[in-house]
Amino acid sequence: MVEIHMLQRSLCPMFCCLLLGVTDTGLAATDYYSEADLLADIPLVSAGSRMSQTLHETPSSVTVIDREMIAALSPNNLVDLFRLVPGFVSFYINGSLPGLSGHDATDDDPRRLEVRVNGRSVYVPAYPTISWESLGITPDDIERIEVVRGSNVPIYGSNAILGAVDITTKSPLQEGGTQLRVTAGSQNTRNLNLRSNFKLQNGYAQLRVSKRENEGFDRLEDQTDVGHLVFNAAFTPSLADTVDIEVGFSKGSFGIGDGDHVELFADDEVTSYWLTTGWARVEEKQQWKAHLSYYVNDAEHSSKQLLSEQEEWSPAEIGMYLAGAADPMLDFGWGERKSELWEAEVEHQYTFSRNLRSLAGVGYKLQQVRAPLQLEGDGQVDNHIIYAFSNIEWRPAPRWLTNVGLMIEDQSIDEVNLSPRASIHFQVTPQHNLRISGSRTYRTPSLFEARRHTNFQAYDSFYNDHFFSDDDLEAERLETVELGYYGSFFGGKLLVDWRLFHEDMEGGVDHIKWRAEHQGFRPAEDYDGKAYFFSNAKDWVATGYDIQIKWQLGETTNIALQHANTRLDLTRVKAWNTPPEEREDKVPEHISSLLLTHHFDNGWGVALMSYQQSFVDWRAGKDEGVDAFKRHDITLSKQLDYNGYNLEFSLKIDNVTDERYVEYQEGNYFGRYTYFNFALGW
Repeated sequence: MVEIHMLQRSLCPMFCCLLLGVTDTGLAATDYYSEADLLADIPLVSAGSRMSQTLHETPSSVTVIDREMIAALSPNNLVDLFRLVPGFVSFYINGSLPGLSGHDATDDDPRRLEVRVNGRSVYVPAYPTISWESLGITPDDIERIEVVRGSNVPIYGSNAILGAVDITTKSPLQEGGTQLRVTAGSQNTRNLNLRSNFKLQNGYAQLRVSKRENEGFDRLEDQTDVGHLVFNAAFTPSLADTVDIEVGFSKGSFGIGDGDHVELFADDEVTSYWLTTGWARVEEKQQWKAHLSYYVNDAEHSSKQLLSEQEEWSPAEIGMYLAGAADPMLDFGWGERKSELWEAEVEHQYTFSRNLRSLAGVGYKLQQVRAPLQLEGDGQVDNHIIYAFSNIEWRPAPRWLTNVGLMIEDQSIDEVNLSPRASIHFQVTPQHNLRISGSRTYRTPSLFEARRHTNFQAYDSFYNDHFFSDDDLEAERLETVELGYYGSFFGGKLLVDWRLFHEDMEGGVDHIKWRAEHQGFRPAEDYDGKAYFFSNAKDWVATGYDIQIKWQLGETTNIALQHANTRLDLTRVKAWNTPPEEREDKVPEHISSLLLTHHFDNGWGVALMSYQQSFVDWRAGKDEGVDAFKRHDITLSKQLDYNGYNLEFSLKIDNVTDERYVEYQEGNYFGRYTYFNFALGW
């Protein structure tokens, strides 16, 4: 009955929009796909299929965050932008460690989203998660973001099982001059960002320099101190060809830890560098793209403590467990983790006719991870990935469109996986479009899930195994069905993007506690007689709907409304000898956000952002869960020109009402934060 009630509630917006649209436009029109209708104020996107498509033609729902929205929000952290994506959860694990997740029972290591910056995968292969503060970009550097709200494995591979984020930075081909931005405010925030564009002999180039510091949450040692230097250039050797190159370096120190054990917070020292080159050729009927990239993420985290303090031993227990030996100082941190990612890829797109297009590509990745304290054997694992992908867009009739996509991945730590997806689109009128799509996709376990072994040892008298990987660990499998609606009203001034989804995950990776002999683990020889094995320990079904409405009220006022309703039915095996546990609160049931922006004639502007989230019991987060909260942010800005310089002053207040709330874990308490921004362009 609950699911039926949810279905009824979620279908109401679609039928109301269709009724209004049909009444307004009528059904007498016969030229359903006139060029004017297709191009009028409907953004083109490519993240859903790698093809340039209008939003109602993509096989999955896509949210676009453009530079105007980013400038209006004036966020200090990149992940805050994703509060504008319905169904995505943006949160802080620590003040220095932001996270982003979809419809999964995530923990402090979100790992089911693919993120790309200018076409380059930026995940850290070990986890694989995103080191958001080490990407070499700030919000001010971004031209646009496309977010696929649903599985996108057939296009971007295993990591995109719950969605994908495609970030495009401002290009020196389109932007000139130099921009300087300075931010200061709460949490002792001090940010400096410089972006300079200049001409080369055969192209254009850009230099980005940034330094960011803040002290994180009160009473926690989760400070951030990070900087980056990035050079990129674009060349156009011919009218058809474009060549890009980017070289980047990022170095930072991030305080991380568990809010329940503040004494163990320690700095994670992270150094990243990358080199990527790309080539694109656009001809009348075909397009070629290729890129080669190399990415290194080198991190070291040390949290040393006396063994007796870690285990809270009494003097008698110290003598018993250590047999009279000195109390050793052990490192309970993550240790050294060096991840390297090589990637080479070629894709080809061909237009056979107005009704048929195809895209195909092949690629190779080499993941190399060294983590002596976290991985089995000698602490080093190599993973070779060969993959091929395709998408065919076919219009069998004027009002019908189909997309069929497929990804084939062969990883050395997994068997070959085939991930297909298909969508059917129907145009009710030129302004109102329906979509139904389905997919079966796979995520190969990360190297930390598939090759884990963590233990602590002192002398010959103390041995404690902590994490293992199960020998039978398999890829996660997700089956999805979506029903979508995309509508345009008032000449494209009002856009409605709605979808109803059903996601069935089988074999989700989590760890199971063992107190019996298993895979070489012997409880009788272990200090506490238990160990945790990464296994296919949980299944879940996520059902619900999300909706995004964008409304342009005149030339100077815009509204963006986002809402998601999600029900997650999860079963998880917590221990080897207990039945699965059933939970329903591992994702927020309701997430809503509203952005209102207005620009006045005299250079003043104002942006109001409201966000609310219902109760959620995070995996490995705050013990009793995180209560529902709401927050309201306001940004007031002033732009002016002075002697050829472009100046902007802005005041940003987050959580204006000072409603104290917590995110993810104990200690992450938000209050009212105030920031001052100054930008200078010339």
